[in-house]
Amino acid sequence: MRIDLYSKVVLTLILLVLAVIALRPVIQPQAVVAQGNLTGVQFTYNGGGFLAIDTRTGDVWDYYAMENPGDGTVKGHYKITKLGQPLTH
Repeated sequence: MRIDLYSKVVLTLILLVLAVIALRPVIQPQAVVAQGNLTGVQFTYNGGGFLAIDTRTGDVWDYYAMENPGDGTVKGHYKITKLGQPLTH
């Protein structure tokens, strides 16, 4: 009889610990952060090409349209130093 009670208590504890492990990602999810070469870079279409804006540094690259595959030459490179002010080269 004692062994039966002991087994039930141990199995119940195992069940509770497994439930906590399984539910942790739902209750306390981890933040996801991209870590690549283009982290913090945003792209936008700009008529005949596109802009790449680095939100960490304020750098803006203006690219020509890619009419030929792999032909994405830089039209200009600018720097945002302060919002509302002209871009600098």
